[in-house]
Amino acid sequence: MQGRYVEIEQEFPNDKATGEWLKVQKRCTAPTYKYLWKYFLEFTELNGNKILEMRKADKEFSWERKVLAFKDWIVNQKKLSENSANTAASVARGFFAFYRVPLQFRRSESAKLKESKREHEDYLFNREDLKKMYDVGDLEERYVLTAGKSFGLRAGDFLRLTRGDLEPYLNRETPISIGEYTTQKEKTKAYPFIDSDALPIIRLMIEKMNREKRTDRILTFKDNIQLTRVLKRLVEKAGINVGNKTVRFHNLRKFLIDRISSVMSESKWKQVVGKKISEGAYVSPESLRQDYARATPETCFTALDLDYVRKRQEASETITSKLIANEPLNDEDHANIKRFNLKLAQRATRRTEHNGGDCGETFEQINEAELLSYLKDGWQVVHKLASGEVIVRR
Repeated sequence: MQGRYVEIEQEFPNDKATGEWLKVQKRCTAPTYKYLWKYFLEFTELNGNKILEMRKADKEFSWERKVLAFKDWIVNQKKLSENSANTAASVARGFFAFYRVPLQFRRSESAKLKESKREHEDYLFNREDLKKMYDVGDLEERYVLTAGKSFGLRAGDFLRLTRGDLEPYLNRETPISIGEYTTQKEKTKAYPFIDSDALPIIRLMIEKMNREKRTDRILTFKDNIQLTRVLKRLVEKAGINVGNKTVRFHNLRKFLIDRISSVMSESKWKQVVGKKISEGAYVSPESLRQDYARATPETCFTALDLDYVRKRQEASETITSKLIANEPLNDEDHANIKRFNLKLAQRATRRTEHNGGDCGETFEQINEAELLSYLKDGWQVVHKLASGEVIVRR
């Protein structure tokens, strides 16, 4: 903390007003405040001391007009976005408020300060998009994708996650609450969940950290923009056409909010993702878990419900037993292979008596590229599946 104070004093020498104000800013917002305040100093051609002195003597509301002009200058001269201009104006107002000489705007002027042209529209992901992106991603990219939409946290909060935040809970049944997580924005509490898509990827990430002997943050990215770059790279590799829409990490937060808000009250979903609610609206994590679970059919692309698992297992056992008994597969069997994307037991053995001893026949499901080597080793083709794979026996 002391180092930050020294840096501010060195950057704004002989400007006590600026220094004292910047020193009280939160660590997560101080860089933005400093960056935009420099523009205000450039615009006014003054330092903080002089600005404060002039404001105290101002009886004509000239600084209100200056801040409005500053917002236009940011867009027209510095070519920053409308949103950046709004933030810059808020930074300037914050300086005056800190020294208890706040700016006073008419209602029409306040509206002008807040107005901004919509520069982009976010692309709305669906489950199919996320599955395509998942299929082409490496481990780190899959972590950003699955954990990002599972937690619904803002980029800065997501980057701060450590293995200690997640590891203690990984043996529980999904969706898994990781408990209270303090966000950077206004120190609001979030209560995120690990879903069935994210769980295996988080486990693999922690195994990777073990090999690298790391115990710190899960991701070593330097800044938030790298999260957006990961998503843009996955969108490109997956061949998803987003038109003129924008892809950014925040899209994953919107994906989750859009879906959990359909099964939760506003106070509940806000509690999950870390948006401010009244103290009286607090709900226990277990109650949130039950509602979050109701949304997972719409948020998870690898999750299978229990009924699906049971039917898939029954179909697999039926088809495998028929193959072992050399019985033909019927239309329902073929439909189940396609319906469940069925991978039959990799090895199934039928015990037989042979030459007075106990031996058996072994079955395997392989792809056609492997078939030649199996035939050379004495295997025989039993059945060809619609997927192109074959069942062989030895």
